[in-house]
Amino acid sequence: MILFIGLFANAQDVPVKGIVTSVDGQTVPGVNITVDGTNKSTTTDFDGKFVIDASKNDVLTFTFLGYITQKVNVSNNTFFTITLKEELSQLQEVIVVGYGSQKKVNLTGSVSSISAKEIENRPITQASQALSGLASGVTVQQGSGRPGNDGASIRLRGIGTFSGAGNDPLVLIDGLASSLNDVDPNNIKSVSILKDAASASIYGTRAANGVILIETKRGKKGMLTVGYNTYVGFQKVTALPDFVDSATYATLRNEANSNMGGSPSYTAAEIEKFRNQSDPDNYPNVPHLKNLLTSGSGLQMSHNFSFTGGDEKNTFLFSLGYLDQDGVVAENNYKRYNFQLNFDSQVKRNLKLTTNLSGYSANTDEPRHYEGDMTNMISFAVRQGPIFAAKKSDGTYGYQDNYSPQAWLDSESFTNRKNKLFLGGTELAWDFMKNFTLSGKVGYRYTNYRDKEFVSDFRFDANKYLGPNSLRVSSGFDNTLTLQSLLKYAVNINKNSINVLAGFSQEEFYSEYVSGYRDNFPNNLLYELNAGSPSNMQNSGSAGEWGLRSYFGRINYSYNDRYLLEVNGRYDGTSRFPKDGRWGFFPSVSAGWKISEENFLKDVGWIQNLKFRASWGQLGNQNIGNYPYQNVLSLGQNYTFGGNLASGAATTSLSNANITWETTAVTDLGIDATLFGGRLGVVLDYFDKKTSDILTEITVSKVLGLEPPTVNGGSVRNTGFEILLNYQDKIGAVNFGISPNFSYTNNRVTSIGNGLNQDINRGLFVGHSVNSTYGYVADGLFVDANDVATYPTQPYAAEPGFVRYKDISGPNGVPDGKVDNTYDRKVIGSYFPKYAFGANLQVDYKGFDVSVLLQGLAGFNRQIGSYQAFAFYNGGQVQQWQADNRWTEENPNPNAEYIKLTSLSGGSGTILPSTFWDRNASFLRIKNVQLGYNFPKSLLDALKIQKLRLYVTGQNLFTFNSFYEGWDPEMSQSTGNSSPFYPITSVYSLGLNLNF
Repeated sequence: MILFIGLFANAQDVPVKGIVTSVDGQTVPGVNITVDGTNKSTTTDFDGKFVIDASKNDVLTFTFLGYITQKVNVSNNTFFTITLKEELSQLQEVIVVGYGSQKKVNLTGSVSSISAKEIENRPITQASQALSGLASGVTVQQGSGRPGNDGASIRLRGIGTFSGAGNDPLVLIDGLASSLNDVDPNNIKSVSILKDAASASIYGTRAANGVILIETKRGKKGMLTVGYNTYVGFQKVTALPDFVDSATYATLRNEANSNMGGSPSYTAAEIEKFRNQSDPDNYPNVPHLKNLLTSGSGLQMSHNFSFTGGDEKNTFLFSLGYLDQDGVVAENNYKRYNFQLNFDSQVKRNLKLTTNLSGYSANTDEPRHYEGDMTNMISFAVRQGPIFAAKKSDGTYGYQDNYSPQAWLDSESFTNRKNKLFLGGTELAWDFMKNFTLSGKVGYRYTNYRDKEFVSDFRFDANKYLGPNSLRVSSGFDNTLTLQSLLKYAVNINKNSINVLAGFSQEEFYSEYVSGYRDNFPNNLLYELNAGSPSNMQNSGSAGEWGLRSYFGRINYSYNDRYLLEVNGRYDGTSRFPKDGRWGFFPSVSAGWKISEENFLKDVGWIQNLKFRASWGQLGNQNIGNYPYQNVLSLGQNYTFGGNLASGAATTSLSNANITWETTAVTDLGIDATLFGGRLGVVLDYFDKKTSDILTEITVSKVLGLEPPTVNGGSVRNTGFEILLNYQDKIGAVNFGISPNFSYTNNRVTSIGNGLNQDINRGLFVGHSVNSTYGYVADGLFVDANDVATYPTQPYAAEPGFVRYKDISGPNGVPDGKVDNTYDRKVIGSYFPKYAFGANLQVDYKGFDVSVLLQGLAGFNRQIGSYQAFAFYNGGQVQQWQADNRWTEENPNPNAEYIKLTSLSGGSGTILPSTFWDRNASFLRIKNVQLGYNFPKSLLDALKIQKLRLYVTGQNLFTFNSFYEGWDPEMSQSTGNSSPFYPITSVYSLGLNLNF
């Protein structure tokens, strides 16, 4: 009896208390604490504190996602201070994949993942910007800093097609098809990028360009947590050309006239007036582009509130966001209000309800000019030289043709856009019997827009008036209804693990728009359609729809957690194809061997995981228009009947009843490794991606009188390799990590169709990259008249100081002493980068943290617009680099960087596409630098808050390149006369993270 009492006393439970913190001293709420061998458990509260009943013989286990599990013996202790360390090893990381999730260590496909931590606190306004430099096999190009439209283009493993089907990856947000820019970056929990067919074929006809899966943040059980993230910053353009002043402009204009045998345009006295600015109205010195691109405040601010909490059965996250972005151009502003509501409910023990609701309302204001939008204004400001006044002292304006940036900023012209989005989905999952789960999901996406473009009439001065004023209003909407059902089966039998997925999905899309136009409004303050004159009113409208029905399945098999096999298949039917060819099957198979689990490697201490992967599969692209196989009537084919104009419709193009989707087959070989105690992660991939049945137009005689049909005839191949490294370690109290990545993609056209080897107008050449540049090979500049006379005959009236084009071939396959466009042009470059690379570096020490993100692209060439590249082009400007490096009679350098100064136009032979003007656009950018400080726990306890962090950050800070001086090589810009653009901007911000 005494012995029994003693044993009972030893086993008697007592309250055990404690607090859990991270290495940096921050409390960690939501940590799960269990008493080993019992069903007793609890979680830490808002302050990281816990209480649990345990005896001195018990063992407590502390677990929390992303941290190393820790066990402690209770013994005679009644209070514990537990410090959790972050899990360096990524072996337990769970990755979102198609219609589910898998442990990263068990993946057999090629999937890159990006966590919220890697993108948080960066001043990005569109989520597509967040992927820059963070993942291998992903080419991200941000071509603009335009508020509301500064998203980046994303390509996964090259360009797969040259048709209108496009190269954009499929994006799903919480399982629903949408746009990457539809989600607030603050709400992203993780991004999974499915790059090969093994991972993406479960999405069939929409996955040819890869798949990006966005998972948004969710609620956690525990006390209500309120978070507030904010930043405020300002923008400035990353690169700005240096134009010469008006006195230098006039001097160089005279030199150009002399080079052409003409007389001076300006006298010495006039040049002096430009220089001393004694008469700025008539002899101005105005940097029009610089003034325009600094006329706006560039102020940018963001606020995001989040509320999370819940109990054992229900958890929620509610987020509200606001973004206000002023452009670097005056009268330009973008505002967005967005929300996110995620709700999870364990309705019953075997029944779970998941709901995701999100949306935004956005408003964009921009200035415009009489003949175009804000980007056209910027382009024409490049042309307008400093010799043209802005606003004069008498209130009138200087102008060139119809252009004056200052005048149009002062006018009542504007563009206003309103956009709204709703994205919602709810899923009910039922564990109806052991190992089986049945779920049903319904999703709905709705967007609408209203664009209003008002062009005022305007008087520059007594001699110049533009009118009449006009207004165009457009509005439209689209919606997508998604229905989905999944059946999952999972079982472990001895050493065998089997997971089976079967599913059905249906999507229905509908869109419509209307547009109205009127002009001759009574003034510039009335801009509603009814106020305009009905004499020239116009209207238009249209609608479209498509549907997709799919059956799909997946089998995952693992033996002894060592040998892995996955088989996917999807059977798609789309309304875009004729009945007889509407359905297609897209399979994939992949296998993995975790060689590190073999006995001969299992005890090698520095290898935690070593896995070989191999996969093959087929994907499709059905984005080829809504009615490609039908004879469609085109409206607006008006004709005269009985002396009156009557509206009509006609077939203007031939259809192709045998059209089908483009098919992409991908082979992938990969290696995954985790080494040195989890400190080093390595991912290597080789891929071979072949796209066939690319849509292309056939060549027909003009006698046909109709546009030719499109047929499946082209093919493209992308091959390459990817490397991703991730090293994390610590030295004393200093934690550090570096994650570099590198990708190489060799893109080439293997067939154009119709038996052609090239299509110059579309930049297609068999054996070369899609979007190749075709032109002459430059051989420096002509030195003198004798050089012109003795060098092979040029395809233009050559002069000393102009570009020499090489004679590379002739009718007999050898140089013939004559340069012409038939035999002496070749592929001289490509617009698509062969190399993409980046690195993320992070260091933290006792609350301080520093991160640096690098991003770069290489192996591609570009040329910029004519006004940007050529001095005096159609009366345009002169840049300082052109003036400093030009060819002159006094210095007839055949290797001069710029030709001699003359008037140039589109017909000037010396500016034909050639290697002289095609520049290497490779660059390395310091994409983001961030310095932050987490305030210590002692202060947080005193303030009754959970987290307080201040940080400063810079985005797009500096770019290393050898491109055209003053121009950002990443910026989107076309060649030729019309090359509208908005510059990429740097953003400098101060931010705050606060949790209550």
